[in-house]
Amino acid sequence: MKNWIVVAALAALPLSAGAQQFTMQESGGMRWACGGVGEEERDGLAALQSQANLSVMSVAGKRGAYLADVQLALYDAKSKSPRLEIKTDGPICLIHAAPGRYRIEASFDGAKRSAEATIAANGKRPARVVLVFPEAE
Repeated sequence: MKNWIVVAALAALPLSAGAQQFTMQESGGMRWACGGVGEEERDGLAALQSQANLSVMSVAGKRGAYLADVQLALYDAKSKSPRLEIKTDGPICLIHAAPGRYRIEASFDGAKRSAEATIAANGKRPARVVLVFPEAE
C-alpha cells in the first residue's frame, strides 16, 4: 500500500510543477506582479486579478505584440517622485495601489509613453491602461 501512495504522489508532481505560480511583490506601499509571456503565466496572473486594482499592458505596433523589459514608474497625484518603479517581466502588470489618481510613465527601447488612471475606492474591476510603443525597425 505504501508503494502505491508514493507512486501516486510522484505521478502528480509534473502536473503541479508545470503551473506558473505568481505572488504579489511589495514596494513603496504597493503590491504588484508582472508577466504574461505564455499561457501558463497568463493563467497565473489571472489568479491574482482579484488582488489588483490597476492593470497595465505594454505592446508594440499596430498588431499589439507583447513587450517585456519595459521601465515602468507610477506616480500619485501629489508626488513628484515615483511611488513604484519596476522593470516588467512581461507585457501585463497587475498593481494594487491606494484609491486615487495616478500617472504612469514608461520607456522601452528609447520610446516613452505616459497615461493616467483613476483607481476607484469601490472598484469591482481593475482600471486598465494599454501602453503602445513603436515597433522595432
